[in-house]
Amino acid sequence: MRNTLRDWMEGHVTIIVRGKRFERLINLAIRDGLHLWNITRQGTEVGQCDILIRDYFRLRPLLRQTGCRCHVLHRGGFPFWLVKMRLRAGLAIGFILFFLGVYMLSSFIWSVDVIGVHKMTPTEVNLAAAKIGIKPGAWKVKLSEPQALQRELLQALPEASWIGVELKGTKAIIQVVEKEKQEKPQALSPRHLVASKKAVVHSVLAEAGKIVVNVNQYVNKGQILISGIIGNDTRQGIVPAQGKVEGEVWYLSDVTVPLAQKRFSYTGLTEDNHFLRAGNYAVRIWPFRIQPFQHFDTKEEKYDFSFKGFQFPLGWKVETRQEVEEQQFQLTQEKAIEIAKEMGRQDVLKRAGKDATIKEEKVLHAKEENGKVYLSIHYSVIEDIAEEQPITQLPPDPNEGADKPN
Repeated sequence: MRNTLRDWMEGHVTIIVRGKRFERLINLAIRDGLHLWNITRQGTEVGQCDILIRDYFRLRPLLRQTGCRCHVLHRGGFPFWLVKMRLRAGLAIGFILFFLGVYMLSSFIWSVDVIGVHKMTPTEVNLAAAKIGIKPGAWKVKLSEPQALQRELLQALPEASWIGVELKGTKAIIQVVEKEKQEKPQALSPRHLVASKKAVVHSVLAEAGKIVVNVNQYVNKGQILISGIIGNDTRQGIVPAQGKVEGEVWYLSDVTVPLAQKRFSYTGLTEDNHFLRAGNYAVRIWPFRIQPFQHFDTKEEKYDFSFKGFQFPLGWKVETRQEVEEQQFQLTQEKAIEIAKEMGRQDVLKRAGKDATIKEEKVLHAKEENGKVYLSIHYSVIEDIAEEQPITQLPPDPNEGADKPN
């Protein structure tokens, strides 16, 4: 029975035999134990067959005995493949080095992802992981088992209740479950809530303390709104005043808007740059020359190579550059005033603070001069006007100075 693998490993040739005694040559070769196959007759005096290299040299005496001649038509098998590779040594070496490089790169950790952290920071976890060897550039062979790495990280991070470590290709994934800590209520010192600015009281909601102002009352900066001193004339105490006091505050905003404006728009010209990635490094592969856009926006997409859960260290990145051009245009006075009002609202709300709302706005003055529109706008804003003021002096004891019983 023919062994195809053995024939390929030993090497074989296809020969053309010319002579009147082709059949006699075949019979003598088989009698002497030569290995022949694919024997065909090509003509009255021409035949073809395949023969092993080692048997080809044993065929010569039989050729002289039968008066036949032969020449080699095709060579095949491992020995001839080695000869071809020797002639193409650079290609073979490059092929071997490529796969060797991919194998070596896949044996290192190129990125560390931390997930599940809220109170802790990823940097804190990365520093603790680096101390036990989990860091970009680490050789995976030298790392301990994931269970041992998890135990070491738990010891280094007492704020975590559980840590999972997974080595997925060239990426290390650290999943953290933090301990739930019951936050203690902050101890407040005795205080008043006073007005942070001049205003008319709009609403008062006290959670602790004594309300000392009324709705629609005008208050000055520093005036007590909710007092931390509670009680009556005979018995008093101090508490940290808590609550919310909203007041109507007035602002004046001066806004300037130039009528000549410029903006950027896309021209439709784009260019895709292709990069080969290895970790955090990238090398541009195509194109060789970059189009000289004067102004452009850039966006990029990254692709990772993976196979059945194994992630290769090499990746691909496509960077798209879109050309934009500067355009000049002129605003009308009405449009400029509309923009100025919106800018004034944003400015006032930024100054008023969180949860502030504009109750009323009024344009006091508007003019166009030197290609610009100038606006002066008055705003009435409802905002939280309460701020803390520590109580540094205790209230006098009502019984102090009273006659003591004999």
